Amino acid sequence: MTRADSHNSTSSSRRRFLAVAGAASAVSASALAAAAMPMQQACAVSDDSELVKLEELIFEQREKAAAYDDEIIRLSEIWTAESRRLYEEALAAEVRSGIYRTPQERWELVTDIPECIEHNRLCNLQEPFLTKMGALIKQMFATPANTAEGRRAKVIVLLRCVMGDEWCDVNEMTYYPQLMARSLLIDFIGGEPGEAMRDQFA
Repeated sequence: MTRADSHNSTSSSRRRFLAVAGAASAVSASALAAAAMPMQQACAVSDDSELVKLEELIFEQREKAAAYDDEIIRLSEIWTAESRRLYEEALAAEVRSGIYRTPQERWELVTDIPECIEHNRLCNLQEPFLTKMGALIKQMFATPANTAEGRRAKVIVLLRCVMGDEWCDVNEMTYYPQLMARSLLIDFIGGEPGEAMRDQFA
């Protein structure tokens, strides 16, 4: 899925950038907060219901954003194919004439087609959900996990919303490094929540 702008960035890259940026900026804050927390207070905190609720809200935003995915992909395929066609056609004509367009001039020909305009409109509709999801992920990773259920919630969000969809593939379709990392994370959670997580990636 690509948004038709001058940098030709993909919608999945935008999702990953928002989620990764939010999680990365929250990691150091979370570590500092944990170090500053008095021992008795840390021991008293055992309920991770806030993290579980954040997990629910994050996936709610993810689902709302994904409602546009199929049409965004379809339109993207149309205008990227047209972009290639126009480029090859223009290049051949420019070689014959000796008059060359700039890359920006070629790009403007593509962004004027209806499919590209509609693609951008859908990406703009999708953006608020992705932005909200990124903010919720940042909040989640700034919140310490005290139970296996809280750690499970964080790992599921990490794998499915931050790391990208390839982490959700069944074992036979997952690349070896991702599969090994996922197995390690499942073992790290352990216990019944770990079994629930295994079911999601079986």
